[in-house]
Amino acid sequence: MANDHFVRFENVDKSYDGKQLVVKGLDLDIAEGEFVTMLGPSGSGKTTCLMMLAGFETPTNGEIFLDGKAISSIPPHNRGIGMVFQNYALSPHMPVYDNLAFPLRVRKIPKDEADKKLDKALSMVSLQGFADRMPGQLSGGQQQRVAVARSLVFDPQLVLMDEPL
Repeated sequence: MANDHFVRFENVDKSYDGKQLVVKGLDLDIAEGEFVTMLGPSGSGKTTCLMMLAGFETPTNGEIFLDGKAISSIPPHNRGIGMVFQNYALSPHMPVYDNLAFPLRVRKIPKDEADKKLDKALSMVSLQGFADRMPGQLSGGQQQRVAVARSLVFDPQLVLMDEPL
């Protein structure tokens, strides 16, 4: 049975300057397995909400829960969340293999297990044979698929996508 509150924002505020709230009083429940799209004009706080959930920003007030556990003080790499950024955020000086291996290294996944996960992720995005390529040698669509593969490579419990298409 799905958890009714797999992700929960509870009265979350976010201000960058201490004066103006970018996110104000956000209460949002997302069930396990639910697919949610956030729509709104530029500057309305959509990316900020994703960044808070992923752990790259901290709420000014309120709390965010993942599977019933408060996560505001948990570092991003310990949240089990994959993230596809607007700009793909691939390291241009590292081949595809190393871009995909980075989240596995941070989580201290042994190399033999990491290699299996990398092969699976590349297969999922139809980029087998591209592990040695540099991001600059890939088309925009291929770079986008590498970013998606990187968000999936460590089997996250949640995937966030910030304008990935």
